[in-house]
Amino acid sequence: MNANLVEGITFLAFVLILYAVYFVKGDKKKVKDASKKSVKVFIQNSVRVYAVFVIIAILQKFISPEAVSSFLLRFNGLTGILAGALAGSVMMGPGATSYPIGQYLLSNGAGYAVVSAFLFTWVGIGVVSIPYEFKFLGKKFTVLRNSFTFVAAIFIALLMGVLL
Repeated sequence: MNANLVEGITFLAFVLILYAVYFVKGDKKKVKDASKKSVKVFIQNSVRVYAVFVIIAILQKFISPEAVSSFLLRFNGLTGILAGALAGSVMMGPGATSYPIGQYLLSNGAGYAVVSAFLFTWVGIGVVSIPYEFKFLGKKFTVLRNSFTFVAAIFIALLMGVLL
């Protein structure tokens, strides 16, 4: 059995035990509400992860590795880093879903700097979520956070390009 699967099942069992204990000893209404929210978030994240794997499968089926490599190799240096950072900012998602995409890009010839910029902005910047961030955190904070994150992504990508 895969070690990650065992860890995941163990963690899930632990969480379910905590829910059961709190249900028996705590507030049953809060446990029911938390359970409903947890299931909803789990389903939403599962759909996202599934969508990423479908996109990767489609890319692997219909776009040859040579075509992907030749496209990605056109973007090198700072232009490639900017392209990776912009793509990650727009696509956005949880970190775990970006790793297979990063691995696919690396295995097809993309540079470490481009992939680093993509991964960093995929998790750190979300163009789609900016209206929500405005609503809850304010425009000034949102603009500053996203700007600093984008600059940090470029810096880290350049550093990764030098180190790797």
